[in-house]
Amino acid sequence: MTKAIGGAIYPRYARPRRILAPVARRLARIRRLPAHTGGAVLVEAALALPVLIMLLLGVVTYGGWFMAAHSLQQAANEAARASVAGLDALERRQLVDTSLADSVLHAGTLDPDLVTVRTGLDGQYYRVTLVYDVSQAEMFSNSLVPLPGDTIARVATVQLAGI
Repeated sequence: MTKAIGGAIYPRYARPRRILAPVARRLARIRRLPAHTGGAVLVEAALALPVLIMLLLGVVTYGGWFMAAHSLQQAANEAARASVAGLDALERRQLVDTSLADSVLHAGTLDPDLVTVRTGLDGQYYRVTLVYDVSQAEMFSNSLVPLPGDTIARVATVQLAGI
């Protein structure tokens, strides 16, 4: 059986409303889609969380690097001050080594095996140079952020009176 709708003849089972109803429902769902924001938080977290984790790891890594640099500078300062009591180069070097063994071992942040010590006399000034190899340190071996350098070098100078 056919029926005339709007000037066109359609079979009874194929009315335009029945054909277009699923399409209209899909369009209605698409129009309502921006109103559903339940998963937006999950998507934002998935995008922002890795960035925040990298930022946090960078802060921790750089904090450790600055702590190691500060500990190394303090150890150099203590060693240079201790060297003032020495009468000759050999005794000064022994005082420096003793002071460094005490300060570096008690700092807890530096590996004593990775610290290189250089001392020298320049006129009336005695110089203690400490170099720490960061590339071999376990503390920085798994760093996800690049470090400022492979070594940390710190210098302390004291004036020797009466030489």
